[in-house]
Amino acid sequence: MAVNQSYLSDRSKSLIAVIASMVVVNLVYGLTLPLLSLVLDAQGISKTVIGINIVAQASAGVVLAPFVPRLLHRVGPGRCMQFATLLAATTLVVLGLFQNVYLWFPLRFLLGASAAILWSSSEAVINELVDDNWRGRIIGIYGSAGAAGFAMGPLVLVATGSVGLMPFIVTACLVVIASLPLFWLKNDGNADGKHERPSLRRIFRLVPHIMFLNFTYAAAVEAFIAFFPLFGINIGLGEARTLSLLTVFAIGGVVLQLPLGWLADHVNRQRLLLFCVFFTVAGFIVFPHLIARPVAGPVFAFTLGGIEGMIYAMGVIFLGQRFSGAELASASVLFTGMWGAGTMFGPALVGVGLDVLGVNAMPYLIGAVYACYLPVYFLRRA
Repeated sequence: MAVNQSYLSDRSKSLIAVIASMVVVNLVYGLTLPLLSLVLDAQGISKTVIGINIVAQASAGVVLAPFVPRLLHRVGPGRCMQFATLLAATTLVVLGLFQNVYLWFPLRFLLGASAAILWSSSEAVINELVDDNWRGRIIGIYGSAGAAGFAMGPLVLVATGSVGLMPFIVTACLVVIASLPLFWLKNDGNADGKHERPSLRRIFRLVPHIMFLNFTYAAAVEAFIAFFPLFGINIGLGEARTLSLLTVFAIGGVVLQLPLGWLADHVNRQRLLLFCVFFTVAGFIVFPHLIARPVAGPVFAFTLGGIEGMIYAMGVIFLGQRFSGAELASASVLFTGMWGAGTMFGPALVGVGLDVLGVNAMPYLIGAVYACYLPVYFLRRA
């Protein structure tokens, strides 16, 4: 009995630690994407260059994808996540000290590297910890924690403003605090490196639809986070109200992913995914007509944020259904790599689109990116 209680205690601590890592990752992205876009825009940098600057942060997940499975095996996911959070906090401080677009390219790559390691490690660990009949609910909590971290980013900007060093220092401190539970994780690396690492190419061939789902989601959501502040200011909402709406969008993910995660354990998961994608595409089409309204705007942002956030959670659930062990670790790394590829593609493409079509075209471009997944869904079903 004591052994079982100890096992449950270790398992609970591991779950808390992994969920905490999701808070860290999304706090970093929730602050840096709008903050750095606002800083560069104030410096007169074009939307295209702002998008390309985001690519530097996103490219880390793609560049590191072939190496992370070996790193996780040799060092252990616990120590990898501990190192990644310290790297993120340090890089945030340096970004604040040196606010120059050219210096930000390598610094944002380091920030993206820390996020890629955290994502890959946490997705693999949490899927190993949960049983399939509880997978939707636990991943729902995991996704809610991520949305909470993302919501904290705009809140920091509302409190500190987007000028100066303060938002960077405050976020670095929050990252360190949120990462403390990671020290509960065991460092179960295998230094001899003797193990069979499944091919990432083989993993992709088995589940291309899941990988493209994360690619599409990352392309759309990261472009939205980066450019919504510019859109809101352009239509007269002001910086504080725009960031508040971005926070409400994230809070929708915190609250609604819990019931949606429960639903994922009780209905056909493929149909639930289709509903989330359709709703999100439609939501961004009507976005310009609702977001500025005093009451309807926050309600709409809350609902859209919750249902849109479930798209990512569904991808994590599907990975856990399909893989286990070393294959799951490799699949999680590839899944994160596809996130990086999507983040490289989406903000750069939308940035060019905004320079050509104007900032008011932002919601329609985001909706079009999400719509790109629908042919993949129906081809897979066929």
